[in-house]
Amino acid sequence: MRKALNKDIFEFLNAYNEEEQIDRLLVSAFIDKHKITKVKNKFIQSMIINEKDKDFVFFQEFINLIKKYYKEFCFESLMELFEYVIPGNDKLINGAVYTPKNIREYITKEAFNDTKIKDYNTILVSDIACGVGGFLLEAIDELKAKTNNSFKYIYTNNIFGIDIQEYSINRAKILLSLYAIFNNEDEEFFDFNLYVGNSLTFDWNRSNIKFKHAGGFDIILGNPPYVCSRNMDKETKDLMQNWSVCKSGHPDLYIPFFQIGYELLKKNGVLGFITVSTFIKSLNGRAVRNFFSEKSILLKIIDFEDEQIFEDKTTYTCICFLEKKYSKNIHYTIEKSKKLTSKIPFYNKVSYDHLDNTKGWHLKNTEIIRRIESTGTPLGEIYNTKSGIATLRNSIFIFKHVSEDKKYFYLENGKKIEKDICKRIVNSNYLANKEDINNLVENLIFPYTYIDDKPILIEENEFEKNYPHAHDYLLSHIDSLNQRDKGKGKYFWYEYGRNQSMEVTNYKLLFPQLANEGFNCLISDDTDLYFNNGMAALSNNKEELEILSKIFRSSLFWFYVKSTSKYYSSNYYSLGRNYIKNFGIYDFSDKEKEYLLSLTEKKEIDIFLESLYNIHI
Repeated sequence: MRKALNKDIFEFLNAYNEEEQIDRLLVSAFIDKHKITKVKNKFIQSMIINEKDKDFVFFQEFINLIKKYYKEFCFESLMELFEYVIPGNDKLINGAVYTPKNIREYITKEAFNDTKIKDYNTILVSDIACGVGGFLLEAIDELKAKTNNSFKYIYTNNIFGIDIQEYSINRAKILLSLYAIFNNEDEEFFDFNLYVGNSLTFDWNRSNIKFKHAGGFDIILGNPPYVCSRNMDKETKDLMQNWSVCKSGHPDLYIPFFQIGYELLKKNGVLGFITVSTFIKSLNGRAVRNFFSEKSILLKIIDFEDEQIFEDKTTYTCICFLEKKYSKNIHYTIEKSKKLTSKIPFYNKVSYDHLDNTKGWHLKNTEIIRRIESTGTPLGEIYNTKSGIATLRNSIFIFKHVSEDKKYFYLENGKKIEKDICKRIVNSNYLANKEDINNLVENLIFPYTYIDDKPILIEENEFEKNYPHAHDYLLSHIDSLNQRDKGKGKYFWYEYGRNQSMEVTNYKLLFPQLANEGFNCLISDDTDLYFNNGMAALSNNKEELEILSKIFRSSLFWFYVKSTSKYYSSNYYSLGRNYIKNFGIYDFSDKEKEYLLSLTEKKEIDIFLESLYNIHI
């Protein structure tokens, strides 16, 4: 309901192109709604729309919307609207997102509880990606309760923030000024330690004398920017390389904020973030895992797993508390966000020595996972596990026909494509609940020939001569094909975008990339059958794949997946190669293989495998 209501307000605000106009409307609406009749603060005075103002008519329309849709136009409402009106491109590039109050409040209270500071009059609290200042408001509440100092004193001496966008810092100043006024402290001027800058390069020692004299922050709070590598500009990618935690893979923008925050803390200082949880297991998180481990940082993680914390944004998040002091263990727990206010979570301690920074951290069921991975031979060393064909334009290369004859497939638009240039293909992601592959098979235009079992692209003159209709069909889509990889692809116009999963093999065990327990997998002996989107284990030994299919059905394997893999909603987990390659495949004797293959019931498979692994799930 609230989304629909805010949509009307958002559309009204979206008609304004300038941040200052939007800010004036929101400030004036807040002042009006709370019947604040007199304001001394010069900054807020300059934002108030009066009857003589040219925008007064629009303000009247806007305040009517506010009164219609908000019983209380509180500070949370104001912050949400500030976040809503951030331009879409800025959200993509800078990763701004509104953090719910219960999350901000919990992180702030826990950080204050963990800090060892004795004099709260001198504490330095910062948000190094502060947006409009939501976390700073929570810190202000804590400081008011602990010191009863004036807002002016707290703003001048205790609260610090930085954001890359000038309008965000301006809105943070608005929010903090209104907060003081709302709480009956109206000053002509407030002195803020709020800066427009890039945390990847910002020098706090040069910019703020209080920070320099203190030698760092006591507490850092926040929600670092959610920007994946592919959405970053070149300048940001280059700047990230200045931080050691960004030296592996293609890290997202939140990754360096761990190192930045750690280095800005005083000894025994505390950092509390809500952030993406991918650093725990992903390839892109290897360097930051090394950073935590090598420095033996006291790190506490509250994992929300598949719970969605942020509206309209699918992210898998966790709360991280980092203390600048030695610890040989990581503290880890799984919790629901609604329970954060009722109790402090119980943490399981996992030794850094028992974790593999390269493979990813397995923080759930650590000892059992170590035993599984140390059994036999890793799955990845036995089975050639692949992701599917990657044309990068499946909608062009893959098609269903409406009719056929001996020579051609016919499409709905009347075009035809030579059968001899086509292969059969199946989306193995769709196999999760299917038993008949034939119902899923489509056609794949395959402009390759094999030489010594290696796929070689057919020369264009030969392609056009021997398969004129397929060539003409692809040529009609040349503009789209040339836009693959944002037009920077280093491949010929009808070549596949990636040269993967094109090898010839006798057998394929097809299975989905995302699955829940009890997923279906099927063995195909069709050497001309290719697959896309999902996964397959390739082998010339059918028995090997039959054994793997039995293992896939087992509770032992699924226990491993749930403990180590990336999770998605509705109890789905990734079966990507990097998540399952370290599962230990027991060194079965011939007799044990024969017995395993004879089993048909899942319960029987479970009992047998658990006895071999000496693990009981």
